Amino acid sequence: MDEIVITGIGAVTSIGGRTAEVWDGLLAGRSGRKRVERFNVEEHQNKYGCEVVRIPPSGLQLETDNMGRATRLVLPALMEALADAGLAIEDLSIYRTGLSIGTTMGEIEPLEEAMMQGSSRQGGPHLIAENIVRIFGMKGPLWTITNACAAGNLAIARAMDELLRGRAEIMIAGGVDAFSWAAFTGFSSLRAMTPDVCRPFDRNRQGLLLGEGSGILILERGGQAQKRKARPRARLLGYAMNCDAHHITQPDPGASGAARAMEDALRMAGIDKRQIGYVSAHGTGTPANDRMEAKALRAVFSEEVERIPVSSIKGHIGHTLGAASAIEAVVCVKALEEGILPPTIHLEQQDPDCNVNVIANKPLEKRVEYVLSNAYAFGGINSSLVLGQAR
Repeated sequence: MDEIVITGIGAVTSIGGRTAEVWDGLLAGRSGRKRVERFNVEEHQNKYGCEVVRIPPSGLQLETDNMGRATRLVLPALMEALADAGLAIEDLSIYRTGLSIGTTMGEIEPLEEAMMQGSSRQGGPHLIAENIVRIFGMKGPLWTITNACAAGNLAIARAMDELLRGRAEIMIAGGVDAFSWAAFTGFSSLRAMTPDVCRPFDRNRQGLLLGEGSGILILERGGQAQKRKARPRARLLGYAMNCDAHHITQPDPGASGAARAMEDALRMAGIDKRQIGYVSAHGTGTPANDRMEAKALRAVFSEEVERIPVSSIKGHIGHTLGAASAIEAVVCVKALEEGILPPTIHLEQQDPDCNVNVIANKPLEKRVEYVLSNAYAFGGINSSLVLGQAR
């Protein structure tokens, strides 16, 4: 069967407006944490987040200022990914091109304006994909995935299915979320946010920091990429998702659903768990999530888990919700290419209950052939992707 290859990547985060900048920032241990400026946070205990100070220009010759912040965040990443894949805008109508976008809040900005100022602007998750289709005119499958913080992984998985079933020749897949008052207030009410820095897997971690950004991958069948002489960056080999429905917000401490997602993704990829050389963890910095993920990793890899490096980039860029696992997939492609694994920053004393091999504070030089990327979401959603080096 023709493999699915990744021919282009793009990312926008609080530490960089292009993939190269994001990658350099991760390796340098840079953090996008700063005092929130988009709205008043005086009534909140936490006053920090990882906002994108300046959205990079997309290079499109059209007016995008009237579009919501989420659309404006995703367009530069999309244009970067297209250029990386050697695709022009005209090509998207020549090939049967589809779109699969994950998001948690969607175009939330107009809805917040309507609630607070009586504005009549329309918002919602569907607007991001509608804006992209209006600009680029694709005719292939169109998906908006709203499974909260696993939406990026699920959108990539949906795109893979469309290619495997022959419904598209090229799929644009990824995730985006903009910093919003609604998400900030919601996570504050759950007491899930740290008043300090985000320190995944650390004994003294106090919670997550919210961020914003976007990550985009261009997916194609290997034969299609070869036909148009595109350079594969990596291969997308397998995925899995499930819902254990343990609790509306809390992860299942037994971690059975998370473990099953990893095992099923490995099975679809057709590789042995001993071949995984790196795990990109969901690693939110909340006590319950980090412990659950560590337990799932030990359940899947048993004694092998002490050999496999694990890291979370949420200390660098915050939790970008529906964009998180899409950005992490972009980072996994870079890790496969460069033979360098990004660190978990702010890790001072690892929680003994998170007894996995966490890369602490400095990048690790290690060439790996296969990586596993995890993402979890409210309501008990568990997801995993398996990526491999390009042949």
